[in-house]
Amino acid sequence: MKILIVEDDLLLGECLHDFLRDLSHEKVQVCHTASEARRAIHNEQFDCVFVDVRLPDFDGLQLLDTIRSINPVLPVVMMSGYATMEKTIAAMRKGACDFLTKPFSFNDLAVTIERVTRERKLLLENVTLQLESKARRQAEKLNRELQEKIREQTQLFEIFREIEAISSSDSLYPCIVSVASRLTAAQKAGFFILSNEPNSLLLISHQGFNEDQQTERVFHLQDEWMERLREPDLTHIILDGSRLKDAPRLRALIENDDKLACWPFRIRGQLFGFLMTCHNDGANPLSESDAKLIDLLVKKAALTFENKALYENLVSNFNGILKSLVSALEAKDTYTWKHSERVTQYALAIAAQMNCSETQIESLKTVGYLHDIGKIGIADSILNKPSALTPEECELIKNHPVIGESIVLELGLNQEQRAIIRHHHERWDGGGYPDGLAAEEVPLLARIVAVADAFDSMTSLRAYRAKMSQADAVRELLANVGKQFDPKVVAAFLESLPVMKQEIGQIGGSLLPESDASFKGVFHVRGGSFHGDLPVRSG
Repeated sequence: MKILIVEDDLLLGECLHDFLRDLSHEKVQVCHTASEARRAIHNEQFDCVFVDVRLPDFDGLQLLDTIRSINPVLPVVMMSGYATMEKTIAAMRKGACDFLTKPFSFNDLAVTIERVTRERKLLLENVTLQLESKARRQAEKLNRELQEKIREQTQLFEIFREIEAISSSDSLYPCIVSVASRLTAAQKAGFFILSNEPNSLLLISHQGFNEDQQTERVFHLQDEWMERLREPDLTHIILDGSRLKDAPRLRALIENDDKLACWPFRIRGQLFGFLMTCHNDGANPLSESDAKLIDLLVKKAALTFENKALYENLVSNFNGILKSLVSALEAKDTYTWKHSERVTQYALAIAAQMNCSETQIESLKTVGYLHDIGKIGIADSILNKPSALTPEECELIKNHPVIGESIVLELGLNQEQRAIIRHHHERWDGGGYPDGLAAEEVPLLARIVAVADAFDSMTSLRAYRAKMSQADAVRELLANVGKQFDPKVVAAFLESLPVMKQEIGQIGGSLLPESDASFKGVFHVRGGSFHGDLPVRSG
């Protein structure tokens, strides 16, 4: 052990030093003043300290206080030749582990050292156990906090994933209500928007409401609560059901629940509506962590709503620009008036029949009516020429898919959408243009538009020919199955013809026959003699 002796009697200090060294202790140091002892304790770690009660500079009990402040577990044995019961009790209260009355024998000293050693070992073991227990409790606390953080992050990820998956702003409100109900286990949840009437809320989405609550959608809230809910910095508020006496319909909404939690929903800083959830304060209270999650849900949903609205506005403007381009093209060629729109309708009907994906349907809606946009770069004298085209003029016409793709190149269309414009004059047998693709090398949407384009071209009046009857146009399509057209696309087109009757009329084309009698012998034909290629200028 390392032992420090604080004794102003030089002879006694030397005797104690020699005796303890003879007991093979690692180090024995003697200090004659309290100041010297404090420096020694600050500079080195000791295992036991013997302190005389009377020292020349400080009282020994004061030094005991100092030692306890530096090292609370260091064993201290007090020594005194004038021991009293008061001194002994005072020393023990201050943390001394023993008290030796002078004169004492070396045997007394040895017994004290042995007892201090045992007690020190037990104390260290106890301290170690306490530290381990404290560390374990801290680890368990950290683990609980970590698990809670993981739970929150997982829930946040699910919230953001569900919100991001929403395709339109109208789908946002049911999603908010569903997520809020799930996160808080609320008995009821509803999304309200501000009505035109003062302090009136219109219910537009709900979960857990009974039939009566669903029938009447307008709810009123008293002035004091509306003023509070309009505060710009408010994240959410808990309304006590008993304080909603002036709002009976809203009070009835809570029924046996005790609390109504409200989250303001703001769009660009302006109050738009509220998310409300009902909670039983005893059985199903709203926790602080759940409230924070709903705070984030509402903020994320509001941002998503703004982004969706902005995106839909941009898409609307984008479509307006594209339609203006098509209108400019059709103004050059009066014979193609509404051609692009009819082709798009035909193509959408075919795509639906072929179970195309929602993304493919949207691509056709966006780009279908742009398939001939490249013709805006072809001279009017060629487009409206009433007689046959020369070989050179034919080559110029064949450039319009490439010109069209270059026109839309900077509009942000994806590859599948641009392929509709570039490849709608490719052929199933590889004899088309501009790239000579064959069979399934031709993108599916381009194959669909090719059939729709050919049918509408054949059944429309052109400067260079009369229009063909719809039955003859169908026969022409069938004659070129496996040559110019994809057999599956033609089959889907024929299956969708009855469905398109009214749609064709609504977009300016002649109605298909009310009876399908004129198509008998045509719908189920999957071949036929070759009638010659469709005119190059058919599209």
